[in-house]
Amino acid sequence: MLHTQFYNFVDLKGKLIARQMGTYSIPSELGDVVEMIAGVSDFPMPRSRVDKLPLQATDSYIVPESINQIYNIDSIVASSKASQGVIEFQNDASYSTDDLSTFFEQTDEPAAVIDHIVGPFSGQYPDTEATLDIQYITTVGLDADNWYWTEPNWMYDFSVNFFNSKEIPMVISLSWGWSEAGQCSLGNYCSTLGVDSATYVRRTNIEFQKIGLRGTSILVASGDSGANGRTDGDCSGTQLFPDFPAASPYVTSVGATQLAGSVGKLTKSPPICSSYACASSGTEVAVSYDVAAFTSGGGFSNVESRPAYQTEAVETYLKSSVELPPASYFNSTGRAYPDVAALGNNYLIYVSGSVSPCGGTSASSPTFAGIISILNTARLELGQKPIGFANPFLYQMAKEHPAAFNDVTVGDNICTEDGCSSSCKGFKAGMLILIRVLTYVAPGWDPVTGLGTPNVAEMLRYIRGKSH
Repeated sequence: MLHTQFYNFVDLKGKLIARQMGTYSIPSELGDVVEMIAGVSDFPMPRSRVDKLPLQATDSYIVPESINQIYNIDSIVASSKASQGVIEFQNDASYSTDDLSTFFEQTDEPAAVIDHIVGPFSGQYPDTEATLDIQYITTVGLDADNWYWTEPNWMYDFSVNFFNSKEIPMVISLSWGWSEAGQCSLGNYCSTLGVDSATYVRRTNIEFQKIGLRGTSILVASGDSGANGRTDGDCSGTQLFPDFPAASPYVTSVGATQLAGSVGKLTKSPPICSSYACASSGTEVAVSYDVAAFTSGGGFSNVESRPAYQTEAVETYLKSSVELPPASYFNSTGRAYPDVAALGNNYLIYVSGSVSPCGGTSASSPTFAGIISILNTARLELGQKPIGFANPFLYQMAKEHPAAFNDVTVGDNICTEDGCSSSCKGFKAGMLILIRVLTYVAPGWDPVTGLGTPNVAEMLRYIRGKSH
């Protein structure tokens, strides 16, 4: 049909995929109705980075009970009427069921059942990303109906397959991403039929929009290489490179924080914390390269314009006296991200039979997804529908009930995961407001940590108050 030849390609890990090589075409009479062809010539995209860090006795680590105390969750749980899932891509290695069971035991959390597994699954050689995702979404969104979904291909293929499935979870977390401008970067394949990265992004965004209309909240890691992005780790470019799908206006993008001055006095200290110092509180700041070895992705889309739900929050930031990158480096009228943030450094997971610390916005996204499941439970108990596309709700809540978010006003995303260079540009958390000779940091949205991190008890108070 495509007048082309297919070959088997093998990556360095021995994974095999079939793709065409050379030219391909479609009949001219179909030219006006075919927008693009996926899964034929596109190769796998690199995923969002997950650090496996060395254990250090002096460090403070994050376990599910840390999240419960820091985000004011306490004994609040979700329910089986609320459903949640993590999405992995490109036939990635899965989690180990033995590791998952041990993690529940070591963190003193109720054992969860993964009720639905979709797509390829092999836990023989467990993957850090998959392990982190499933261990934290299940222990934050306790008692929810759990899904684990593997997509063999990339974002567009997933979005179509997911939308067309008869049954889907109410909340999903995606910890994968790549440059918005580089969705067609692995070869000149997209241009064969007149398709470029912007077309790929726009078409996939339509599918994300449809998923939101079905009532599913899509949470996405904002990226681990700051405002410059992974494709420009040395900051040699003359623009910033937003991440996709983090910069989609139809997903909730999640940035990362770290603790400064952490305290280790957990109310209920699980067995794993007998060997490691587990945090119970502290001041949240944006993750930094010096501490976490990555910075939180954030900035402005070059493809999609700013949606109405965030206009007021973003304009307030841009009109403040905060120092911004040169105007030519970013599209100030584009969709701004991230929307929210959560802790993303020094998470303890149990993988391949041992404890391992890791970090990244890949930790922040499943954590916030579990919190959305808690909020969905409250809405369902009130006879309301699940949140669905969450951003209009989150920005409205931040405006009407600021206590629902812990504002983060310290940090930036100027560095990349490769380090810092004098040529690196980026954004700062908080807004600098000048009054005569005084300068202070005011609360509000910023392109590093979004609206801030969650105060779950206050979020629930807002939801219950709106029901009257």
